[in-house]
Amino acid sequence: MFKFPSDRAILIAEIGGNHEGSLAKAKELMFEAAENGADIVKFQSYSGPGLVNKLLRPERFKHFEGFMLSDDQWIDLAETAVQNNINFSSSLWEDKYFNLLNKYISIHKVGSGDLNNFPMIQKLINTKKPLILSSAMATIEQLKIMYDFVLSQDPNIISDNRLGILQCTAMYDNPSSANVHLSVLKSLKDQFKCLIGFSNHAIGINSSIMALALGAEIIEFHYTSSKDATFRDHKLSFNSKDLRFVSQFNREIKAMHGDSLKKVHYDEQQNIKEFRRGIFLKANLKKGTIINYKDLTFLRPEEGISMWDLNKVIGKKLNIDVSAFEPLSFEFLD
Repeated sequence: MFKFPSDRAILIAEIGGNHEGSLAKAKELMFEAAENGADIVKFQSYSGPGLVNKLLRPERFKHFEGFMLSDDQWIDLAETAVQNNINFSSSLWEDKYFNLLNKYISIHKVGSGDLNNFPMIQKLINTKKPLILSSAMATIEQLKIMYDFVLSQDPNIISDNRLGILQCTAMYDNPSSANVHLSVLKSLKDQFKCLIGFSNHAIGINSSIMALALGAEIIEFHYTSSKDATFRDHKLSFNSKDLRFVSQFNREIKAMHGDSLKKVHYDEQQNIKEFRRGIFLKANLKKGTIINYKDLTFLRPEEGISMWDLNKVIGKKLNIDVSAFEPLSFEFLD
């Protein structure tokens, strides 16, 4: 069973419909995403008749029909992933695809459109595989309903670290960064005791980078080899360059968080003397001289008396002759 890593977020490359009905393209994108840093490569399994009311939305029905893969193609794609040690996943939008693909799937991901599809989510819960829910078009109250439902069916899903909820805004036609609302990540973390992440529908990588910086434990993004292709998902997808950058950042961010205690770290200690200033006399002064501020200069390196102790030097009397720029010592002062 897939285990969420503790040292970084998982990256889910959503091929979705970017293969546009081509098995060859689906394989090409799957291998490319895995090679460039995706932990999971995910698709969407559907048919026109099983998803859209043809009478009410004939154009949408036609669209989904055009992007379908056959059952044999789905098996070919999933087995190719498994044979090449690629974590395969697909959002299952019909029962037939659950029966066809469940055994190949590493994690189950529920798209925002199926957030209230209780019968399908029940099937996914029963597999005991990790379950990730996207939250676009949902209120916090609706998320709480589904969260409680999941826990009622699988009380151990939280303790086993198998549940994730993703902040998501469904904005395919107007993918503006102003609408990603990443502050919701904190609200989700406060409300739910599971993994929290972000499903990107903005153009570019900045929203995903910020989500990682805010502590997202899962990042999902559409993936393509051509952002200029006609289908609307391509323009808001990552390409190989984007994915490599985000993957590298993801692997570094835990180290960037570092230690919450503000202290002088080992690598800084050797720099203190050269970067900080010491207290020195501007000119030679005789024994018995009372030191005034005008007698002093403050220079690197921090030899002798540090500027932290400036108030312990001014007004003191020299008990020996001291030369200009000679490191001072408290033994010189009365």
